Amino acid sequence: MQGQGIGRALVEDFEGQVRLRGGLTITLGTDDEDNMTSLSNVDLYENTWNRIQTIQNLKGHPFGFYQKLGYVITGVVPDANGRGKPDILMSKRIG
Repeated sequence: MQGQGIGRALVEDFEGQVRLRGGLTITLGTDDEDNMTSLSNVDLYENTWNRIQTIQNLKGHPFGFYQKLGYVITGVVPDANGRGKPDILMSKRIG
């Protein structure tokens, strides 16, 4: 079902609901358990911000989808899902 606008519509509706309730920012985590980015299987405790700045989407990881919707990477949680399997934190100002 990818590419049909369903995900975009769901995220935009969620953002609207948060806006209506006075929210200013949405922060989400998107995991990399399947080695889909250049952040997997590396030591993110070294050169953390450089690795984030030069992230590569190797296999269609969802962070690319969220970037298209205006979200930016604001951090990572190293080893969140096991050694070398981080969560990528993304945020967007909506208010």
